[in-house]
Amino acid sequence: MAGDDGRGVLEGGFRILRALPEADERRQMSSLAELTSIPRSTVRRLLHQLRRSKAVDLHPDGRWTVSPHLLDLAGRAQPLAGQRTGVSRVLQALRDQTGATVSLVVPAEASLVAIEMVPGREILPIDSYPGIEMPDQAAASLVLDPAHGQPHRLRQFAAAVDDQDLMAGLTCYARLLTLPHGQRAALQIATSARTRAENFAGPVQRAANTIEALASRGTGGH
Repeated sequence: MAGDDGRGVLEGGFRILRALPEADERRQMSSLAELTSIPRSTVRRLLHQLRRSKAVDLHPDGRWTVSPHLLDLAGRAQPLAGQRTGVSRVLQALRDQTGATVSLVVPAEASLVAIEMVPGREILPIDSYPGIEMPDQAAASLVLDPAHGQPHRLRQFAAAVDDQDLMAGLTCYARLLTLPHGQRAALQIATSARTRAENFAGPVQRAANTIEALASRGTGGH
């Protein structure tokens, strides 16, 4: 019985962590309860347990957020963990060159997650933060799983586009990253429709090549 109770607490904690970025900050407890189907009193208790484990932070204004400590642990588990500094510099340079929001996307158990994101100069009609899940038909999703279809959105050199296919006013361009040991990721940029993301295909391809080279170097590849 105790084992079942412990498993239930663990599952509840993970449900809260997954829901926390989506919760309405103006009514966070109620929103988390609705998103997770966990009673408010249990949500509050689990949050305090997660805080003791340094998985979440409680801010002076009463807001709960996923802690930098947990994000750091997640970052160490990513395919490019050994090259984080170099990869971060490539992402920042691509953002500076294009002005776009730049994301590094990896497959998770049942979704695709942006493990790193550098906000662009424009305000986009989407949420943009590390840890956000990518929609199935995003450009990054298409390069990681071409079986999603829509071949007219695929491009040469393992790339794909989203030219307002998912949302009016939003365009994206993504390039597949082929990494050592059969791992894969996607480099994606997002812009407003005023400047199509595909216009920056060249800089994205060059940045992707640099990241692949960093990954190969980190494993002793050539």
